[in-house]
Amino acid sequence: MEISTLVYCAIALAAGCFVQSTVGFGMAIVAAPVVFFFEPRFVPGTITLVGLVLALINMWQYRSQISFRGLGAAFIGRVPGTIAAGGLLLYITAESLALVLGAGVLLAVVISLLKVRIKPTPKALFWAGFASGLMGTSTSIGGPPMALVLQHAEASKLRANLAGYFAFSCILSLVALSATGHFSWWHFKYGMMVMPAPILASLFAYRIQHLIKAEWLRYALLVLCSVSGVIAIWQGMAPKFV
Repeated sequence: MEISTLVYCAIALAAGCFVQSTVGFGMAIVAAPVVFFFEPRFVPGTITLVGLVLALINMWQYRSQISFRGLGAAFIGRVPGTIAAGGLLLYITAESLALVLGAGVLLAVVISLLKVRIKPTPKALFWAGFASGLMGTSTSIGGPPMALVLQHAEASKLRANLAGYFAFSCILSLVALSATGHFSWWHFKYGMMVMPAPILASLFAYRIQHLIKAEWLRYALLVLCSVSGVIAIWQGMAPKFV
């Protein structure tokens, strides 16, 4: 592989990790399109590996703010959500499911802008985990449901609990990718080569996170959720135009 390809991918991943470390999620939304352009084999295996390392770093940075009770409910919801998505995909197309879920995310964003608060209770987090499993399995973007439920939390709690959830999700994904041959030593090796840039970006974001106002963080989160919804809808509609 050319050095320039690794450099471009490392820069894209660093930008994505900076966004996720400040907002709480969004690494894949920012980095995946660029990484896929330069090296399609990095998607999803290598990106998921970077996501796991990033989530573990963020968990450690905000470890005092993690709510294991709430995360436990989200973890429990994630598993049946993933299974349900797999079952639904036996009867409907991934594109149709992506359309529905993308529209659902955009609706949730609109409701959020109307000042409707969703309290991050264990029940709400369970269903957010369930919806994340559905969306992550069908579109590879599982962050918005959890982010929308946690959007009114303190910035450090938001980052901590999203990081904890993503660590769990990335581990599940890497196990599944390994079992299906989509994550191998090759992905791990090149993942380690580009890893310094994402790590440095995450550490830099941690140093400046105190400069970001809570309201800015919430609106940035809603923008990323909107982008996720649009991407999901595009994934659902794209085959019709091919």
